[in-house]
Amino acid sequence: MSPRRLVLALAGAPALLLSACGTSPPTRFFTLDAAPPASPPAATAAIPPVRVDAVHIPPVFDRAELVRETAANSVKVDDFARWSAPLGETARRTLTQDLVARLPAGAVTFPDAPKPPGGRGLVVDILALSHIDGQAVMDVSWTLTVGAPSSRAAPLAYTGRALRVTAPAGGSGPEATPAEFSGLLGALADSIAADLTRR
Repeated sequence: MSPRRLVLALAGAPALLLSACGTSPPTRFFTLDAAPPASPPAATAAIPPVRVDAVHIPPVFDRAELVRETAANSVKVDDFARWSAPLGETARRTLTQDLVARLPAGAVTFPDAPKPPGGRGLVVDILALSHIDGQAVMDVSWTLTVGAPSSRAAPLAYTGRALRVTAPAGGSGPEATPAEFSGLLGALADSIAADLTRR
């Protein structure tokens, strides 16, 4: 090897070593888990079936990467921790599982199943996800729709409720976000189930 080529090879060696040391960590993928009921489901009479039609996520959190609030007006986007599927649809299916565990048999229609006659639709609108006094907090409303809009049908009837639910904070690692959100959906399902069985 000529002296000139040797000098060029040696000059490039540090760059190669630095690039080898700077490899990115592997991307981790997360999903949500159904949460057990706060108490065993009470024995109740059959109720009209309900289907979770949509769960709306705040835009700041509705992305492939996990987003976590770090302080007031501040969030952290984790490029190496991602949801395994769109978050709104994942939350819709998880909330469905939560309601199945809390309502009488046959009271919950699965997400892609046709809504039966007399079935009701449930739309959930999450306003904010935050941390207060060491707890995960979700400000949310849910709306129950009855009937189907058409030129010959009666107008839709709406009923709903706005509330704040809490769950234990899960720590600072990326796995804390799905654990907290799963707990919050479970707490929401507890509240919805209690209201539906009283109607």
